[in-house]
Amino acid sequence: MKDYPEDYSRYIQIGLVFVVVMLLGLTLYALSEGERLVSAAEEFNSDRIQRGKQLYAAQCQACHGGNGEGGTGPALNSKKVLDSTPDSVFFSVIRSGVPNTQMPAWSVEYGGPLTDEDVRDIVALLRSWQPTAPEISIETFVPDPGQGALLFASTCAVCHGEHGAGTEQAPTINDPARLEALPDEWYRGVIKNGRPAKGMPTWGTVLSPEQIDDLVSLIAAWREGTTVAPSFSVGELLDQAIFALQNDDTSSASLNIARAVKITDGTAVAMLESAEEQIASGEPQAALATLQDLRDQWPLGDPANGASVYSANCAACHGIQGEGGVGVVLSRNTFIQNSSNAEIVELIQNGRDGTLMAAFEDRLIGVEMADVVAFLRLWQK
Repeated sequence: MKDYPEDYSRYIQIGLVFVVVMLLGLTLYALSEGERLVSAAEEFNSDRIQRGKQLYAAQCQACHGGNGEGGTGPALNSKKVLDSTPDSVFFSVIRSGVPNTQMPAWSVEYGGPLTDEDVRDIVALLRSWQPTAPEISIETFVPDPGQGALLFASTCAVCHGEHGAGTEQAPTINDPARLEALPDEWYRGVIKNGRPAKGMPTWGTVLSPEQIDDLVSLIAAWREGTTVAPSFSVGELLDQAIFALQNDDTSSASLNIARAVKITDGTAVAMLESAEEQIASGEPQAALATLQDLRDQWPLGDPANGASVYSANCAACHGIQGEGGVGVVLSRNTFIQNSSNAEIVELIQNGRDGTLMAAFEDRLIGVEMADVVAFLRLWQK
C-alpha cells in the first residue's frame, strides 16, 4: 500500500483563525477593562474628595479658611503651594503636625481625631483644588507706626510716659537729641534684649518681631518730628475701661475713657463723659453700667444717614421698606432683634457664606455700616 504525506494546512489555518479571534477578544476586553478601571478610580477619588470636604469643614477651615484661602493658618488653595508640595508632604504634615507652630498633629497615633484614611481624603480634596488654584502673592510686612503707637500706649507708656515724654521711672524717648544720637538698630536691640541693670525688661520673649518693628517705626517717625496717634479702637478701649472698673482700677478706666473721647463723637462722647463724671464723684458701679450700655450699643450710627446708605446699597435685594425680595425680610427680623450692633456690622462687612449676602467691606466704610444698623433698628420697634 502506498503511503501519502498527511496535509495539516487546513487545521493550521483553523487554528490561526482561533488564535486571531482570541487575541482580538483579549484586546477588546483589555480596552474595556482599562476604561472600567479608570472610571472606577475616578469614582473612588470623587468619593474620597467628598469625604475630604466634610473632614476639612470640621477640622481645618477654622484656621485655613472655608475654601483654603488662609486665615490663622496659611493659604492652601494656592497654585504655588499645590504645584510645589507632593501628596506625601501634605500627608505627613497633617498627620504629625509642625513643631513650634500652631499646626497640631491630627493622626490618632499622636492623639488626634483622624485616621490615615481620613488624612488621605483631605489630601485628595487639596489636590482637587490644583487645576483652578489662584496665584497668591505673599504679603510683605510693612511696619506701622500707628500700631507701634498703640502698642507703646498700652505697654511702654506706663514707664516712659505718654508719647515717650518720660517719667521718674524711665527716661524720655521722644527727645530729638537722643533720637538723633541712637539708630533704629540700637532701639530694636534694647527692646528685644532689655537693659536689666537699668530696669528695662526683655521684651523679645513677649513681643513678636513684627511688633518690635512697629515700635521701631514709631521711634523713627518721632525722629522725623512726626506726631503719631495710636490706632485705638473704641470697642477695645471700652472693653479695657470696663475690665478696669470690674477690678477697681478707676485710674486705668479714666485713661481709656479719655482715649476713646478723642477718637469718637456725638452721643458716644456724651456717654463717655458721663461715665468719667460718675468715676470722679465716687460712683464706679454707675460708670460701669454706663460703659456697658455703650458697649452693648456700639458702634453707634446715625439712622438718617443709614437710610441713604440702605437705599443705595441694600434696597435692591431687601426691599425699599425691608419687605424682602432676593434677600430676607429686614423690617421684622429676629437676627437683628437678638444681635448686638457689632454682630450685625460684622455680618454686613463679611457677608454670609452659602447665601446671596455679599461682603460689603470693600464698598462701605465702618461708619456707614453703623449708620445702616441704626436705620434697621427703627424697623424692629
